[in-house]
Amino acid sequence: MTAQTSNLLRHFLRAFLVLLVSAPIVILLLSVQTAPSVSIEQSISPAEISRIERLLLENAPESPGSEQQQEIHLDSEELNLLLRYALEITNQTPQWAAQLALESQQLTGEISLNLFASSLPLFLNIRGEFASTDKLLELQSLQIGKLTIPQRFLDYTINRLKQNLLSPDSGYGDFNELLSNVNSVKLTDQSVDVSLRWDPELATRIGNQAQLLFISEQDQRRIRNYYQQISDIAVTIPSDIRAVSISSFLVPLFATAAENAAAGSDPIAENRTLFQTLAIYVNQESISQLLGEEQASQISPAKFIEVRLQRRQDLAQHLISIAAITASAGADLAELVSTTKEAYDARYRSGFSFSDLTANSVGVAMARLATSSKESALLMQQRMKEIESENDYMPEVGSNRDGLSESDFNAIYEDRNSPEYQQRLAEIKQLIGDRPLFSGLTI
Repeated sequence: MTAQTSNLLRHFLRAFLVLLVSAPIVILLLSVQTAPSVSIEQSISPAEISRIERLLLENAPESPGSEQQQEIHLDSEELNLLLRYALEITNQTPQWAAQLALESQQLTGEISLNLFASSLPLFLNIRGEFASTDKLLELQSLQIGKLTIPQRFLDYTINRLKQNLLSPDSGYGDFNELLSNVNSVKLTDQSVDVSLRWDPELATRIGNQAQLLFISEQDQRRIRNYYQQISDIAVTIPSDIRAVSISSFLVPLFATAAENAAAGSDPIAENRTLFQTLAIYVNQESISQLLGEEQASQISPAKFIEVRLQRRQDLAQHLISIAAITASAGADLAELVSTTKEAYDARYRSGFSFSDLTANSVGVAMARLATSSKESALLMQQRMKEIESENDYMPEVGSNRDGLSESDFNAIYEDRNSPEYQQRLAEIKQLIGDRPLFSGLTI
């Protein structure tokens, strides 16, 4: 090898090494930008919350417990409203911002992530374009900052992902079944139209599996302990007693939560798992929803005793179910579920019920205070274990006008943004705030 050839080879290897070392830096510089592609919008307003409630109501199955064909229609403004709300209730704003656009029968999605919050203006901007093909949306292009992902690499990655997801032994059988239930996804310049077969059992399984993802091993241990205590309480109730007050469970369970917190356990986690476990029991659901099938199979089912509030089983179910949602997902989502459920009942079922709404509001207040901070959690443990009667936390609802149909409700209150309806909510809130459990606290 001549000296000239050796020098050329040395320069080539050096350049190649520099390229290898600098490639990640170049990719990073192309990916990160100094301004977001999506602007942060204001928080969801009460009027927008009402619109979200209407969207959920209009696109919900008329009979959620039965299989049926379901059509979903959303325009771009509605899609973005739901997307903003999802980011807000999951506490992703203002670090995350996202928007969707419909144009030329394509759906374009953009995401901006503030990498260093307010300290340094660096953003990861992602843009993807989707087209409707073969019943589903498929990613056609992907851009990260100024870097466009090569189409061949994108197609290869998507195909590999499909193969893994659709494999019979992938562990995503329910997800694949959900995809197979989608009949069509149509994109226009104005809307997304989805036609699918609603399967309540499949929806329940997927919901349970999703819930398990957010329950840690520590929380599962707490849940097992609370479930065992619930079982022990139920066994002590004489066989000739058909039903008991929900206080019969709340008081001893919170006494245990206070003991655990005094021994060093996280009081917020104790209260959260307490509400989750008691909700499973009161609603006669399987503890496998919180523990998974394998762990649940090792536990004997608790003897069931009907649990009531003001002599009504449904009020106890409302209170503890919404409390569990509040403790798990936050008060904003729980309140949306509460009001949307009552609107759904007004349209399709037994009618709008201020009694149910009151029980829901008590559950939200109780769980929010029990999980908002360590200090508040400890305070609520002390107060909950000293409850003497249901009147300590639940206003009397016997005088409420319930069973209002949607037309009757609208005739009296117009809609849920009207001053009359807001005044009624304020009255309920005041009644709850006057209860001894909430004395001196902001609910």
